[in-house]
Amino acid sequence: MKKSFFVILILIPILSFSQSLEYKLDKPSNLFIGTPFHILIEIASNPEDSIFTPEIDTLDIFILRNVVSDEIISNDNKITNLDFTFQAFDTGEFTFPELEFAVKSNDSLSFLRTSEFVINVKSVLADTTQTIKDIAKPVPVHLGFFDFFVPIIIIFILIIIIIYLRKILRKKPELEPEQEFIDKRPVYVIALEMLNNLKKRELLKTGEFLIFYFHLSYIMRFFIERYYQINAVEMTFSEIRDNLQIEDLKEKSKILTFLNFADKVKFAKFIPTLKESGNSFDLLENYLKSFENTLETKNA
Repeated sequence: MKKSFFVILILIPILSFSQSLEYKLDKPSNLFIGTPFHILIEIASNPEDSIFTPEIDTLDIFILRNVVSDEIISNDNKITNLDFTFQAFDTGEFTFPELEFAVKSNDSLSFLRTSEFVINVKSVLADTTQTIKDIAKPVPVHLGFFDFFVPIIIIFILIIIIIYLRKILRKKPELEPEQEFIDKRPVYVIALEMLNNLKKRELLKTGEFLIFYFHLSYIMRFFIERYYQINAVEMTFSEIRDNLQIEDLKEKSKILTFLNFADKVKFAKFIPTLKESGNSFDLLENYLKSFENTLETKNA
């Protein structure tokens, strides 16, 4: 009995709270192309947790138009409400994919997901009173000899001109293909140069946070693609998380946290502070410079 009681006391802090996600689809009974619909998300978590919204991968069919969010603290729990507004721009029966949300605690990063669901989009019915009708019966056209002869002569002349031009063009020497330039510098050096060029643009002084984080995310993805040999530039956040194979879990967590924060600015209309933006720049710069130290250690 004493041992069982002791185990329960240990598990109480662990089981006292866990993050949870609830969602529902709010749409009209008949969803036509271009008609907006809503996905309402409710996430319960600890007050100190940070919620990161997903990168939407459904742009071929569903367009994300707006995101409205608010937070409520109730009974020492934080309730985060998110209202995603989508519009469908294709007709048919489609599967809306799962949405993934990252919950960042003090010492852990967890993910909550919605389930896939099927949604049927109909086309807008045309007004039958606006059907185009003939004003009068078609008038018959009678073609004569020259109506056939003249087009044939023109086609014959064009064929002769094309044959003549081909003979002239064949006499010209073929140009040698230009050799593609390959930058043989270490990839961290190329990425640091791109980062330095971004710094010279001084985007933060003009408040262009979206463009700033777009380039930060691209530089990180470019480095990952060249260094770890995955197609990170064209991958979504979820695909990078699944395909990035790094033994050091802290390094992988640092990369994913960086990319998730950048996507939050790019896709969720989150406006960071100047301090947060500067910290993001310094984090990427220090991460890239750490590979310089690693290379020097290997050469030594």
